[in-house]
Amino acid sequence: MKDSILMAIESLCDDIATNTDAEDNHKRAAAIAQLSMALLLPDDAEDGTEETEDESTAPEAKSNMPKSGDRFTYNGISFVILGEEQGGILAVQEHTLGEEMPFDEGGSNDWRKSTLRKYLKEEHIKKFNKGDLLPFVSDLTADDGLKDYGTSEDYIFLLSCDLYRKYRPYMLKYNKWVWTITPWSCAPGYAYYARSVYTDGSLDYSSADIAHAVAPACIFNPAIFE
Repeated sequence: MKDSILMAIESLCDDIATNTDAEDNHKRAAAIAQLSMALLLPDDAEDGTEETEDESTAPEAKSNMPKSGDRFTYNGISFVILGEEQGGILAVQEHTLGEEMPFDEGGSNDWRKSTLRKYLKEEHIKKFNKGDLLPFVSDLTADDGLKDYGTSEDYIFLLSCDLYRKYRPYMLKYNKWVWTITPWSCAPGYAYYARSVYTDGSLDYSSADIAHAVAPACIFNPAIFE
């Protein structure tokens, strides 16, 4: 493009040198000045436009992070994504464990010392690469508001009633009663009832030494989805 401009300028200069008409030479000089300005423009702006990225063809930033309600399989276990919690991706198993279990064989509704927690912590965890999980702090506030049990930190746990309510739109209806982590009360005489979910999705409570189905939950490290 610049070569053609130089050739045009050279031709106009030759015309000025051989032509004695002052008015014509004045027009040629103006044309030379205009062409000279064009030589100063960057190559991608010679046509009067700037090269810009076509937004319609620009690749969109895609996120591999799963969304609430998505399903995915990890080590042969099917999960339902609930949402983002405590820096990770909260998910609950799509299918309950094959065996029904009591919340606690001794009848306590204190998750911190329950036999079900011990099983999930020592046995079920073997199906996971621990680096793919994040520890989750569960609020063990009882259904009646008592906070005697404080909190617990686990890699595999049960949903609390509050989390169940929060993610109810994405929760499955299991064909068996399933445990939650929430005690009904911590008060003496009532510390053996734990909250559970009925097959229609409603919340209920059961004696901790009764066997119900178990739907383990966990927090996945977001890095595994990148």
